[in-house]
Amino acid sequence: MEKKFLGTVILPGMYDPLTVGHMNSLKYLSERCDKVFAVIMTLKAEEGDRFVPSQTMKTLIEQAVAAEGLDNVSVYIEDEGWLARSVEELGANGVARSFHPSINIEKEMELIHTVIELGVPVHLIPSTLDLRSSEIRVLVEEGFLDEIREQVPDSVFRYFQQQK
Repeated sequence: MEKKFLGTVILPGMYDPLTVGHMNSLKYLSERCDKVFAVIMTLKAEEGDRFVPSQTMKTLIEQAVAAEGLDNVSVYIEDEGWLARSVEELGANGVARSFHPSINIEKEMELIHTVIELGVPVHLIPSTLDLRSSEIRVLVEEGFLDEIREQVPDSVFRYFQQQK
């Protein structure tokens, strides 16, 4: 296997739910990294507040990356909320973040500061995003599945259809 220039990189996020924006970021990283981890950042104490349980989302992400042939992408659940633990446990030598117009800059700068303190680079990557996860959740709750069809991978869409 050809060595890629970014090594092992994690893409932390809530993934609640997984969107085509997340998938585009994972594809982008897959082409440039030896190993990519989609890290579901959740807390055990807040698991009940998730729209899609983290273990279910892990399975849905695994199905989506398999369907795309992203064989160097794995999924990891960080249930303590410690990015440093994920970086160490997964042997990551970089953390990726994608930016889109509706991002919370203050929160993002907090995360970037944390990563810099860990001594690993932050890779800012382009984002293609029509709907955020929070907007998708509202549409699903209101029963507008047709409105999200193009905004989520097939595995996630099928999950929402089965939940009706």
